[in-house]
Amino acid sequence: MLAFIIAAIVSLQADFVQTKHSAMFSEPQVSTGKMIYRAPSYLLWAYEQPGNIVWEIDGEQSNVNPHVQRLLRMIMASIASEGKTDTTLDRESKKLFQSVTVRMDEHTNIAQQVELIEKKGDTTIIEFNNVIAK
Repeated sequence: MLAFIIAAIVSLQADFVQTKHSAMFSEPQVSTGKMIYRAPSYLLWAYEQPGNIVWEIDGEQSNVNPHVQRLLRMIMASIASEGKTDTTLDRESKKLFQSVTVRMDEHTNIAQQVELIEKKGDTTIIEFNNVIAK
């Protein structure tokens, strides 16, 4: 989901705002947090508001359920893709998501926004800010 045109990303960190629109809620649900990636296979996704939840993948080790793990691994694969944005969903992800759209910053080639549309119609938009890539 996050893609870059630089030769190799050693590390990346960003703040995010995640907004979920769901038929279950009358108002959008907004969460904020931080994302940290370290090559080749570490990703920390830490929600800070409205509550503290930390999802972490370190190589083959993970503290998240398989559906979330697939999404986080898609993020890691895109970071390591050296500029090739691939939002193709695997068979399991297609059971949950209708589409994934990534909006890139035209100057930095870093993802600014990811939109996930679930099969049932719920939409999640993740906006990245304060991105630092090394």
